[in-house]
Amino acid sequence: MANASLALARAGEDEGALRGAIVAAASRLLRADVACLYEVLEEARALGLAISEGDLGAATGALERLPLDEGSLAAAALRAGLVQVAPEGEGAAALVDVGQLRRHCGCSVALAIPLASGGDRRAVLLCAAARPALPQAEAVEIAGALSGLFGMALAAAGSRALRARVAELERSHEELSAAIAEARHTEEALRLSEESLGRAQKIAGLGNWDWRLQRNELVWSDECYRMLGLSRDAGALTYETFLDRVHPEERERLARAIDLALHGAEPYCIDFRIIRPDGEERLLHTEASVLRDEQGTPLRMIGTALDVTEQRQAENALRLSEERLRVIAEHASDVIFRMRLGPEEGYEYINPAVLEHTGYPPEAWYEDPRLFLSLIHPEDTGRYNDFVERMAAAGGRLTFRIIDRSGRVRWIATHIAIQRDASGKPLTGIGVSRDVTLEKLADEERERLLQQLAAERIWLNAVIERTPVGIVLIDPDGQQITWNHRAQELAQTAPPHEMRGASYICLPDGQPLAADDCPAMRAMRGEVTTARELSLRRADGSDVAVLMSAGPIVDAGGKLLGAVLAFEDITRLKELERLKEEWTSVVAHDLKQPVTTIVGYAAQLERRPHVADAVKARAGHILASARRLGRMVSDLTDISRIESRRLAIERAPVDLPALVRAVVERMASDTEGNAVDVEIRGEIPTVLADAGRVEQVLSNLISNATKYGDPGTPITTRLEQRADAVEISIANRGRGIPPEDLPFLFERFFRGKAREERVLGLGLGLYIAKGLIEAHGGSIWVESSGDGHTTFYFTLPLAG
Repeated sequence: MANASLALARAGEDEGALRGAIVAAASRLLRADVACLYEVLEEARALGLAISEGDLGAATGALERLPLDEGSLAAAALRAGLVQVAPEGEGAAALVDVGQLRRHCGCSVALAIPLASGGDRRAVLLCAAARPALPQAEAVEIAGALSGLFGMALAAAGSRALRARVAELERSHEELSAAIAEARHTEEALRLSEESLGRAQKIAGLGNWDWRLQRNELVWSDECYRMLGLSRDAGALTYETFLDRVHPEERERLARAIDLALHGAEPYCIDFRIIRPDGEERLLHTEASVLRDEQGTPLRMIGTALDVTEQRQAENALRLSEERLRVIAEHASDVIFRMRLGPEEGYEYINPAVLEHTGYPPEAWYEDPRLFLSLIHPEDTGRYNDFVERMAAAGGRLTFRIIDRSGRVRWIATHIAIQRDASGKPLTGIGVSRDVTLEKLADEERERLLQQLAAERIWLNAVIERTPVGIVLIDPDGQQITWNHRAQELAQTAPPHEMRGASYICLPDGQPLAADDCPAMRAMRGEVTTARELSLRRADGSDVAVLMSAGPIVDAGGKLLGAVLAFEDITRLKELERLKEEWTSVVAHDLKQPVTTIVGYAAQLERRPHVADAVKARAGHILASARRLGRMVSDLTDISRIESRRLAIERAPVDLPALVRAVVERMASDTEGNAVDVEIRGEIPTVLADAGRVEQVLSNLISNATKYGDPGTPITTRLEQRADAVEISIANRGRGIPPEDLPFLFERFFRGKAREERVLGLGLGLYIAKGLIEAHGGSIWVESSGDGHTTFYFTLPLAG
């Protein structure tokens, strides 16, 4: 804004240069591609294009004149007296100027700025651009400031023109006064000059009057009649009829001025208001001389009258403009100054903001014009001296450091413009200094962060490229951003196939994977996939077993930035697992026969009537241990079949309520001390299942409820239909399952704690139960609350 003010000041009294400066400043501050300055044509009720900047092209003719009564953005701004912003959509097409700018100049945004001063709307400034360079609120705020600034500049230019006219009138007045003095000596000379005087008065707008005191007769020139709004046909004027035209509030003051002049106390020179017959109020400036006889008696009072209404309005507007500029400068956060150049250099003005910037008040700068030199940072002294030498010739800009009064280092951005005399000699420098310390520190911090980001990017790329796991990064549109060497190696192609789709990813058994179930596609929906076993189909048609993980990449605000896909070759692990399963199967098979033999002999010894009790007791221990060993062998066999996907499920219609009651009865000895309640909710349909395997699951869950529950507390087994499945739940009350154990509960060899006592078993029961239920097409899970209640759930699909 300060630059705009300086540009207007440089334009001076040249109205053409002033208009050009206004258009150029508006284009620069609002970053407009096109700027047009319109002036009001009162006689045509229209806005006429005075000057423009930018290529109007084919719109030039249509924009030359805009009627005030038709729809245009410029006319709307003039009528409202406020900045107007072009609407979006079809509303903009209804405005003549906005429609032309959009069709022929490609401008999508436009605003109109009324230029007014003292309520007088003189012109409109129309600015448009192809795209918004500033936020609308900021652009409207700048436009509002420009409205007042440019309006005051136009008013000031008009005031200067009016003062020139007054000066011309004063010169005419002097000529007229000389003519009047000469007319005192001869009436004949007066008659000869009347015609010339009338023409001069008409040109200058200056009237003369002659008050003959003895006869109370006033003689007015034609121009005086025009000022008063009277006609000569009304007859001769008297002092009383003249007073009737004077504003009532001014009559006493005017009468006193006349009385003082007649008595010779003061010269007659006064401004006063009059009211014309049509009610219009005007301001007149009058001066007069009193002619006296030899005794000093007043005979005549001869004077001039000049209508100075517009002149005073312009002077008031200029004074108001200067006052506003002073208030702006006094309250500005930037330092604004004006200094003399040359041998008598010194500050003519510096605003109070200098105290905040340097710690020294304006008075210190007036006293010591070279105070600033003592504040320059030692490392920037040379740069500042070079700038001062260049500044004296053409002004300029410089950003440098100072050390303020408190010892704090500040970054200052200074812009200085030079004012010259008619010969081009520099006279004064007008400048604005801004504290840009925060901006400078922000720039340094941004540069540091960019360097840090670049280093982190290099480090991350190195990690991704050298990791032994295949990694693929995907953008928000699902396109691959990058893939590392291991990913290309596993896919046996460079670049690898599209990993985000499902066409190259299969299930472990080779069956196609549904597109929506692909880990990369799930990651794009915000889901996380962890260590999922899949098969990657290579370019040559072969498959490789991989363990795949995927997840979304989001910013701090939760916006999806892309996804990451990681996979590793588990072929060797799969082979080791196969060998382990075969070994487990062989060991279990080979152990089953000896265990069966031991159970048989131990049972016979326990049943023989003539065997000693001690022998029977030992046989019972052998029998229990052999049966436990048998269960372990069965568990190992089940694990081998589950993991090799060879578990046989013999489905048949099963009456679940009856099966559950039978299992509870058979386990009565195992659950002694804990009552097991069976609760049937509603009608339970028949399910297709392997009754033996379902009993195995029920037995394991009820047994666990007994082991891990509080003694004497009931166990509840509940059956209920859920959609197309039957849900079975086993609930007990005890110490509960720690939250950190829940994710691992159905894994192999994982065992929880039960009343701090050692519980027999390998920790395979829940793992086998999960495999059996999933083999049926159902699901199994657990819920444990903080109050000690634990419930295991599993579902079995309905028959058919």
